[in-house]
Amino acid sequence: MSPATDSPRSGLLFLVTAPSGAGKDSVIGVLRDRGADLSFAITALTREPREGERNGIDHFFLSAAEFEERLLNGWFLETASVYGRRYGTPIHQVREPLLEGRDVMLRLDVQGARELKRRYPGAIAIFVEPPSPEEAERRMRTRATESPQEIERRIAAMRDYELSFAEEADFRVVNTTGDLDRVVDGVWEIVSSVRRTPERTAVATALTPVRSES
Repeated sequence: MSPATDSPRSGLLFLVTAPSGAGKDSVIGVLRDRGADLSFAITALTREPREGERNGIDHFFLSAAEFEERLLNGWFLETASVYGRRYGTPIHQVREPLLEGRDVMLRLDVQGARELKRRYPGAIAIFVEPPSPEEAERRMRTRATESPQEIERRIAAMRDYELSFAEEADFRVVNTTGDLDRVVDGVWEIVSSVRRTPERTAVATALTPVRSES
């Protein structure tokens, strides 16, 4: 046991990102259902909840005015404008558990992951990759949770800049259709292997809020 005077270790920050249709939300959902030993950060966005979504559990659902006010007050670690909406990570959702020594898993869009990885190289970026762009497009059209116009925006973003993040991420996992449990096992093995690494880069004390769009 460490002496009482020792400060607790800072937790690790895992960034899970993917293009639309790759299945990052499904991966995170299974990890949570399994009771994974992680703190799952909740992100904010400017849209109404979809059927079954709960404010403060699935996301923080904010109006554009609320989002702007919180941005000016330093509430966000990062923000991005994606698919015609604004997204952001509340800084307390990440910093507080990290300082308590808990590892944090943060799901976010590729813009946000790229920005946080640039600012905090010690964060571990995991890219959930679709088997192909065509399969990601099929999944988006099948789930029908977005308008046709939004689906087209998401497809364009995937092809223009999201898929290229696979080369920048620390780890990548292909989410093959019908094999979700294997994909989740792969993500958990990444978490476990990083935890076994002796060199741990603390990022908690370096985290600072943004007050304008990244």
